[in-house]
Amino acid sequence: MDAAAEIAGETRPVTVPTGVAVAALLAGVLGLLVLGIVNIWSDVDSGFKTAITLNAGIGPYSGKELLMIVSWLVSWVVLHFALRNKQLNVRKWFAVVMALLLVAVLLVWPPVFNAIADAIKG
Repeated sequence: MDAAAEIAGETRPVTVPTGVAVAALLAGVLGLLVLGIVNIWSDVDSGFKTAITLNAGIGPYSGKELLMIVSWLVSWVVLHFALRNKQLNVRKWFAVVMALLLVAVLLVWPPVFNAIADAIKG
């Protein structure tokens, strides 16, 4: 801003790249999708279910949560650096996140994930 504009009291809006917000939203929903996929996988494969049981008290849920958190964190870091300087259409990406969130919710809902697991098992 030049001195004349500053004296006149003119201000310019500060713009922040929207890519960082989109990265955070996408990373969160990707973590939830991983939880849904791991949920189905553990229902299909008993060896995998045993492998992700990190605590006998809560069973495979401990490994499911760990995989969700790791996938969320890794995807957030990757997406942050990929999108941090981008100006994105937040409305469009919010709609994408909401659609993916609906899929993630369905993947952890017992009637849906049991039906998918039964179909995979044959």
